[in-house]
Amino acid sequence: MKMNTDNSGYTIIRKTTEAPARRSYPHQLQVVFNALRDECIEKHSKEPTLSSDDPYCNRTIDRWGGCWPDTFPGQIAKIKCPDIVTFDKNAFAYRECTNNGTWYKNPDTGNTWANYSLCSRTVQITNDINYIYIFIGGFSLSLLMLIISLGIFLRFKQLRCDRITIHKNLFLSYTFTGTSWIMYYVLAALNGNVMLSNPVWCQVLHVVCQYFVVCNFLWMFCEGLYLNTIMVYAFNSGKMLIIACYFIGWGVPAVLATVYALIRGSDDSSAVECWINESNLQWIMYGPIVLSLSINVIFLANIVRLLVTKLRQMPDADQTRKATRATLILIPLLGLQYLLFPVRPEAGSSFENVYHIATALLISLQGAFVSMMYCFCNSEVLQLLKRRWNQHRLMHSGKLTSTHVTTYTTMDPTTHATATYCSTGKLNEPAVELSKIDGRV
Repeated sequence: MKMNTDNSGYTIIRKTTEAPARRSYPHQLQVVFNALRDECIEKHSKEPTLSSDDPYCNRTIDRWGGCWPDTFPGQIAKIKCPDIVTFDKNAFAYRECTNNGTWYKNPDTGNTWANYSLCSRTVQITNDINYIYIFIGGFSLSLLMLIISLGIFLRFKQLRCDRITIHKNLFLSYTFTGTSWIMYYVLAALNGNVMLSNPVWCQVLHVVCQYFVVCNFLWMFCEGLYLNTIMVYAFNSGKMLIIACYFIGWGVPAVLATVYALIRGSDDSSAVECWINESNLQWIMYGPIVLSLSINVIFLANIVRLLVTKLRQMPDADQTRKATRATLILIPLLGLQYLLFPVRPEAGSSFENVYHIATALLISLQGAFVSMMYCFCNSEVLQLLKRRWNQHRLMHSGKLTSTHVTTYTTMDPTTHATATYCSTGKLNEPAVELSKIDGRV
């Protein structure tokens, strides 16, 4: 039996480039290699050696973490690609055992050689980068619309109510989520050096992203909780409900993110690549998200039921159309479209790329959709903006040359109807009712 004592496997070629015989790796990456080595040593210790008196290629471990078994001469050893950076762990690597019972060596360098070319995720990485750019573009558009919406909500006192308070916090969660993910993509995910060195700040940024994602979903839950509560209890709400929403929307995610960070940070073998890879530990946060979406489905069903009941009391109402419209409007507010994401095509299918693009667009543009429906297309907001624009045009038009303009509101004692007037104080110019200004001033 021939023994290999030439440190075989310590220099492996990926594609057509031979790795140097000695190479230093970032600390966290070296931790992964060491873990793979320990795992392989344990595996080899449990496997019996080949029962052959003839020379064969001995089991060995290479610097990529490849765990090669004993192999008969003239055969090709096949193993799964190591779970490391840029490798597809579901692909396979190959290594040839020559007829004289030694591992094949590159004739140009004299170093042992293994075929890791199929492990490379070059195409997948290129697609992932394209998806990241879609996320960045979608989040940027959403941020612009969300910031304008928040400015409108904060500017007008008429919009200060419990319902708008819930909306503002939901919009804030979208804003923080988009901002944190853009920072993570630009500073970490698109920077290979950062991904390899895995600094603490990029791990912290990952946890911040996860925190705001949970905040976002739980504020969607608060929207459903608030709507269901005011529908069930005759459109009445109180401060306790708002306080509960603050705790659910901002407090609960902080606890979950802290637990997740402490547990994942304690595992050195998984603390690589800025934690960009999925981990089962993320279910610490995904569990409450799934639960909140499930409860929102119940909320939506109950809200639609109550709405249909009230519409039946209105003989002239188009019940089906109004109920359908209300349902479609509430779906993105409650985040129920996310329930479609688990239904994904098989890996490698022609629809996989379409699925990832659609998912990137829906997630990144969610804030834009919600701000459009609940701010820019909100009749109450549009009425306030129109009134403010009319006031602005009236006070800057040629008909009002006085620099002293007074506005006042009157109320009819019988009908309680109110009207706002604008006056310049001149005797020959009567006060003008603002609601009757048609923009042709």
